[in-house]
Amino acid sequence: MVKLDVRVYPLDKPDNNTKAFASITIEDLIAIKGIRVVEGTNGHFVTMPQSKDKEGNYHDIAFPVTADLRKAVNKAVLDEFVKVNEKSTPKHEKTSETKNPSKPSTSEPDIE
Repeated sequence: MVKLDVRVYPLDKPDNNTKAFASITIEDLIAIKGIRVVEGTNGHFVTMPQSKDKEGNYHDIAFPVTADLRKAVNKAVLDEFVKVNEKSTPKHEKTSETKNPSKPSTSEPDIE
């Protein structure tokens, strides 16, 4: 298994489909910055850093060479994205958590 160190930086108020930026360090040898977490029609996905050529076409400037490494990078970035978003959501906004299930849910937190 390849050692990946992943950092995800969610955007506070995204105004487009990009929801976060990320960086990874692979095996303590190389770092890649400018990775994006994008919201698509089938869920979130990862895009590698890109540059635009004269004709307006985009090309990845850093990318995993093997399919296995690409899967590992995608999974690690998306897992960290979910983890970071869970930490940043206040508990009273999570609808699945309630202190007393017999009480009707309200928009205010239970205070006992």
